[in-house]
Formats: sequence, structure tokens, C-alpha cells
Amino acid sequence: MKSLAIAFCLLMSFCYGAVAQDSTGYLRTSQYINAIDQLTMGKDMVYNFTTTANTVGTPYLYDGWAYMWLDSLDNKPVQKSVVYEANLDLQKNQLIIKGGDGKAYAPEIFNVQALHFKKGDEMRFFVRAYLNGSMKFVEQLSSAGKYTLLKDVAVVYSKADFVDKGMVQTGKMYNEFRRKYTYYLVQNDKATKVILKRKNILAAFDNDPQAAETAKKFMIANNGFDETVLAQTVNAINMETSTK
Repeated sequence: MKSLAIAFCLLMSFCYGAVAQDSTGYLRTSQYINAIDQLTMGKDMVYNFTTTANTVGTPYLYDGWAYMWLDSLDNKPVQKSVVYEANLDLQKNQLIIKGGDGKAYAPEIFNVQALHFKKGDEMRFFVRAYLNGSMKFVEQLSSAGKYTLLKDVAVVYSKADFVDKGMVQTGKMYNEFRRKYTYYLVQNDKATKVILKRKNILAAFDNDPQAAETAKKFMIANNGFDETVLAQTVNAINMETSTK
């Protein structure tokens, strides 16, 4: 099982975003002030999140604005974040926020390490990490603990390429945004790429018999195996190890 060295701007020391930890491992406290002024310094742009005609899929996290909170800024936890209307361009890995003037902004956010979105009852958490040669926001699927489960997404756009040659027709009649997901299991600042197969997941815990045993028991209790079950497996391991 190949592991990649990973440099986190921030590793979460909380359950999805209540408290943050800086790169030295010491907890800090800070109040984030004038957040709107900081984030709306980027160029204002016009965004339409609805899918255009003859196009399948979308490069955006949401089909409209969602609520967003900052969790860590300058490697310090944000005690009380301004609530933004925001979205995430998954193809460009770019945050988009709605300013107080009603305009959409694509700000520079190099000093933001963690944030989370909420739309309806669903909350999604993102951390900034260095993976495969680039710094990017990736989704954190598990609670924090001994292991952290991250999901990276690549969005590829392909144009309609339908060709009618009479008796033979090739290609597709629509444009498409396709998503490819990559999962990483992180421990001690090292990320191991995993796939959604039981044997592969268990192999990631070869050097941790306790975690492997917990994962095996949890998988047996669940018939199917998908992203949700994988996240629940990691949470079960973290809970088990935290009580030992």
C-alpha cells in the first residue's frame, strides 16, 4: 500500500469544525474581524450556478448559494465566523462568495485552512491540504482522531461529439461535467490512497491490528460498501481508539 507524504496547513482536532489546531499542534484562540472586507478584495464576477442547456452535471458544489463559515484562518481557529453566502467551484478549486453588495467574488484564500458549508440539513467540511504536488481544498468525510478520511474531486468537461454518419452514429449529443473522486486515509501527516473496496481498506490498516479488527467488524455489520460506510468505518475506529 503506497503512502504519500502530505503537508496539511491544518489538521482538524475537532469533530468537523468546532475547534481548530495550528501546524505546531498547540491550540490557539482568535476573533476574526472584518471578514467580509478581507474576502471581498478579490475580483467581482458574475456567476450562474444553473446547468446550461444541453449540459449534464455541474462544476459547482451546489446549484445555488449555500451558507459558509470559516473555521481556521492564518492557522488560528475562528471563534465566531461571519456567515457567508457561498459556493465552491470544484473544477477550479475556487471559493465563490456573495458580497454585501450582491456581487459574486472569487477571493484569494491562501490564508484560510478550513471552512464548512450548510444547505438545508446537510453540512460539508473542507480542509486545505497539499496533495499530489498542489495545495487545494478537499472534503473531510470523517471526524478527527487517529485517522482522517479526505475526498479529492477532479472535474473534467467534455463537449458534445455526436456524429451521424447515416448507418453509424458515434459520440454523445450533450456536454458533460464528469467527476472523479480520490480518497485518502491520513495518519501522522501521511496520506494513503484508498479505493472503495473492502480488501483495499483493510490493507490500509495492515500496521494497526486494532484498527483492522474494528474495521472488519464494522464492515461485516454493513452489507453494502460505499463512501458513507467508509466514513462511518473510520469514525468507528477513531471512537474505539479514543476510549482505549
